[in-house]
Amino acid sequence: MKTSDYLKKYNVKLKKHLGQVFLSDDRIARKIVELSNISPTDTVVEIGAGAGTLTEELAKTGAKVIAYEIDRDLEELLRERLASYSNVELRFEDFLKVESVPPGAVCVSNLPYSITGPLLEKIVRLGFPKAVIMVQKEVGDRILSESGKKTFGFLSAFVQTFYRVRKLLHVSKSHFVPNPEVDSVVIELLRKDVSVDPNELKEFLSIIFGKKRKTLKNNLKPFLHAFDGVDLSRRAEQLTLEEIAELFERWRKVRGCSRE
Repeated sequence: MKTSDYLKKYNVKLKKHLGQVFLSDDRIARKIVELSNISPTDTVVEIGAGAGTLTEELAKTGAKVIAYEIDRDLEELLRERLASYSNVELRFEDFLKVESVPPGAVCVSNLPYSITGPLLEKIVRLGFPKAVIMVQKEVGDRILSESGKKTFGFLSAFVQTFYRVRKLLHVSKSHFVPNPEVDSVVIELLRKDVSVDPNELKEFLSIIFGKKRKTLKNNLKPFLHAFDGVDLSRRAEQLTLEEIAELFERWRKVRGCSRE
């Protein structure tokens, strides 16, 4: 049975406050799973099972699938659709409140668009070695953006500090129910070997990208004594990841001293 048939059978009413749009094309779901290179020995975490289109294709790989869905009204639909897959565990809870995932688990998800930012932070904090995520094209452009471009900002620097990123697939809005206003992209995130505190980095990036039209000198005014000899005449979007890392280390040291 197709996703649209399941939605009709269970008379699913979309919840605007959850930003619900459901991937309805099995072919796109299969392509995402294929690009994810999932093997039967993997453990896969899916954030936002929705109507189960992607969940079912993940289940077919034989991998252990832990699928999170916050909307309890979708439980009956999901349990019927996935009844024949003993390798799927459905968890009806808010993924943003999850404190840990199985070591080595891979994240493959069509992220709920209304909370993409917080979920990306959660993916970073939980330390997934790999994540294959579908996001709105505009968000994807920011994640993938190179320094020097107007799209390079907080999200670009935050995600790219922890992950090597690349675009895998463009997905038209016509493959969703209902059709959203924009297209989507599928992005692969591969974890880098870095030991950076996400909370500290988030705080620093919020400072330097907080006022995008201002120079670093303006945004870092309270900490200028830590940047003697450093050119602060540029804006944050003009910095490379390496330059951001160097500034972050200087800021982190003075920040630590000021709080002691």
